[in-house]
Formats: sequence, structure tokens, C-alpha cells
Amino acid sequence: MNETEKIILETAKVEFLERGFNGTSMRRIASLAGVTTGALYGYFASKEEIFDALVKKAYDAVMDAYRNAHEEFAALPYDEQIAGMGSITAQCVEWCTGYIYDHIEEFRLILTCSEGTRYSNMIDEMMKIEEEATEVFLSLLRENGIDVPHVDPLLEHMITSGYFMSYFEIVRHSVPRDEAFRYIHDLQAFYKAGWERLFGMRL
Repeated sequence: MNETEKIILETAKVEFLERGFNGTSMRRIASLAGVTTGALYGYFASKEEIFDALVKKAYDAVMDAYRNAHEEFAALPYDEQIAGMGSITAQCVEWCTGYIYDHIEEFRLILTCSEGTRYSNMIDEMMKIEEEATEVFLSLLRENGIDVPHVDPLLEHMITSGYFMSYFEIVRHSVPRDEAFRYIHDLQAFYKAGWERLFGMRL
């Protein structure tokens, strides 16, 4: 990456954070970066491509970590899944929180400035992973003779939505890193107790 490209990306980041994706134009980025519009298009074909260059690596890291944690858990033998209920996801969330704070501007872009891009669906995508993994795990419990109460799918969706919306408030409200971990630990404890109440079992 040459110096001009670095200037373009830094300029675009500031603009996206201030105006959001939809409120930012290629012409304004070019002007503020001190390049012609034609030169800008020589580096990036669209503002979508610029946004992608700013956030894709960070987005993929968290999404892949979350998806892989659930896939690795599902691949464990039944006894190990029972022994590790809750802890594997908690470890993943701990890692994700640290990673997010190591790349906080990227996640501010994703969570507060990405309307109009595919990244605006991040929370929905994480919810889908969580809901599908929960259903697979509950089916496994029932197959092994554990009488797990039925939870209405809409209620499950509401609970999952509440968790992820709450989790990412640490970014939206610029919570300091140390405090963020405390909030997340308390949030996990709160939702863990709620799920245990619904399922009638310790997780």
C-alpha cells in the first residue's frame, strides 16, 4: 500500500465515521484526500470497495471466530459438549471482545456507519449462527434422553436479539476497555441464568 492509498483510506474512515456510508461521496473523499476523482477511482472502484478495505479483515476475524467456536463445539463428543456447555462460547466472546477493542474504529464503522453495506447485517448474522447452534444442541440433548422444555422460536429469537444488541452497546457507547469486559461478564451471567431458568438445567 503506497502513501496515497493510506491517505485515501484514512480520509475515508474519518468521513464514514462522521457521515455514515450513505452520507459519504467519492467526490468528497477525493477532495479531502487531495487527489482527483479520477485518481481515486484508480485506487478504488467505489466507496463500497473503500469501506470493504477498511473493515473486511476485522469483520471476517470476528465472524469466523464465532462461527468456528460453534462448529468446534458441535463436533465434540456428546459428553464433552455437556461438560463444556457455555464455557466455549464464553471463551470465544472473551476473545472477540479483546479483538474488537484492538480494532475499535473498524467496529465503530461496522456498527454505527455501515447502513447501505453488507456489514450492516453483522448482528443478524451472528444471531442466526447462535440460533442454529442452539437448536442443534437442544436436539442433541433430546436425542440423549434429556427432557428439555420447548422454547417458542420467537421467544428464542427475542432473547438472542437482546443479547447481541446489548453486547455491542459497549462499542456504540464507547465504553472503556476494562469496563467493557466487566459489562460483558455480567451480561453473560444474566443471560446464562435466564436460559437455565427456561431449560430447567444448568448450562
